[in-house]
Amino acid sequence: MKMATRVAMVWVLGAALAGGCSPARAAQAYEGFWASTKSDCRDQDSANRMSIEGGNRLYWYETRCRASEITADGKLGWKMKLACEGEGEKFRSNPRISIAADGKLVIDDGPVGRAKRQVYVRCERPK
Repeated sequence: MKMATRVAMVWVLGAALAGGCSPARAAQAYEGFWASTKSDCRDQDSANRMSIEGGNRLYWYETRCRASEITADGKLGWKMKLACEGEGEKFRSNPRISIAADGKLVIDDGPVGRAKRQVYVRCERPK
């Protein structure tokens, strides 16, 4: 096999592997925009809003976390190991996230908030 052919085959294989030939990831039930109340959903500056994106990135007003481990804990529950940053500090958190029967997102032992449990309603995405 000529060297140019080998180089071309390696380039095509590398591009195929890097270019998204992996199966698409399905969105998790907990992903999306959430807030403490529906009125907080409409308030762009509310500190009571949060989002979960890409299955492992959680964002609050001044806190950002990335999950390194996510394990199922029941039908609509997950345990996570989070590495977080907020207000100039780095810290870890191990919350349990679940979807309640009424569709609300429940975070037990989360990285933000004074209470040990935060409950959020799903926000409609602006069109």
